[in-house]
Amino acid sequence: MERVVFHVDVNSAFLSWEAVERLKQGEEQDLREFASAVAGDRNKRHGIILAKSTLAKQYGVKTGEPIVDALKKCPNLVMVPPRHHLYEEYSKAFTDILSEFSPCIEKCSIDEAYCDMTGMSSLFGPPIEAAHKIKDKIRKELGFTVNVGISSNKILAKMASDFKKPDLVHTLYPWEIEAKMWCLPVGELFLWANQQ
Repeated sequence: MERVVFHVDVNSAFLSWEAVERLKQGEEQDLREFASAVAGDRNKRHGIILAKSTLAKQYGVKTGEPIVDALKKCPNLVMVPPRHHLYEEYSKAFTDILSEFSPCIEKCSIDEAYCDMTGMSSLFGPPIEAAHKIKDKIRKELGFTVNVGISSNKILAKMASDFKKPDLVHTLYPWEIEAKMWCLPVGELFLWANQQ
């Protein structure tokens, strides 16, 4: 039986979790819909960007960069302070859903995990169908999106989940490497390797 591994990665986790929680508390604006970031104290002008919205990314704001640099790129960037206890709660809820689909979950950070889905097709359908079920259940029940990468090993599953985002499922089996990876710019492959 061929091994099937999913890598499930929350899209802009800290920002998504902040957005979901703030909407639950009655805020009308969704942080994910404008240039925003989870970061340090703007008034003290110290700290770094921990997570950013898609629009902030379009301005060139990067995770890990100093706030002062992010504000030069995007002066109207809305920043909110981190609430790590909240992120731990959402991370647990995310992992609990994954556990409904596989008994073998390996968390690799607060916002990503591997699921061994080998032999699960009789319960959840073929891998792509199962991945969509996981992704859609998380979005429906928890309010945020994930990417799911599918392969026969963890490295390729991780690479697949990093393809186009958000809220998507991608495969990268060994026989797909030439078609899906060789066409990428070398710089993108180098960046991915440095994140590991």
